[in-house]
Amino acid sequence: MESSDKKKIIIMLVVMVAAMVGMSIFMRTGFQSFRHEHIKPVESAKSDSESKSDNKEDKTTNAIKNISLRINGTYFMMSVDEGEAGQEFAKSTPFELEMLELNGNEKYYEGDETLPTKEYKPEHIEAGDVMLYGNNTIVIFYKSFDTEFSYTRLGKIKGGENLEPMMQGEKVTVEFFK
Repeated sequence: MESSDKKKIIIMLVVMVAAMVGMSIFMRTGFQSFRHEHIKPVESAKSDSESKSDNKEDKTTNAIKNISLRINGTYFMMSVDEGEAGQEFAKSTPFELEMLELNGNEKYYEGDETLPTKEYKPEHIEAGDVMLYGNNTIVIFYKSFDTEFSYTRLGKIKGGENLEPMMQGEKVTVEFFK
């Protein structure tokens, strides 16, 4: 092997090691919002090709259109609200939340970090709605009902009518990822 070939191989190895170290650092520090003892960063179980096809990002606005969720081993797609709160929430993925039961129709997680708010009174909640109550409580509704409370919309889980069996018990772990 010639000296120039050896140099090319060494350069390629150095670049590969640097890329691997950089990815390792990114994976450990990529999640910045909602850092709390009940939140653990997670890695997507989907392949890169699945993630790229499912989780569309609007290239003109850089808005995230969809993220994925996994609840008790079942995958769901969440359409992300275009507002500031929905976008900030989506950008902070991947992470998992240990969510608690409330009122027999929702699971919630109250975090230390806050998200921007744009509250409104929806009057009717649909199964699959993902909302922010106040500025730091994430809520996933698994039953439809009427309400007088105000929320900031984060997004909507597609197939929300299928959530109820996944949400049984006092606690459920929900993984969010792009």
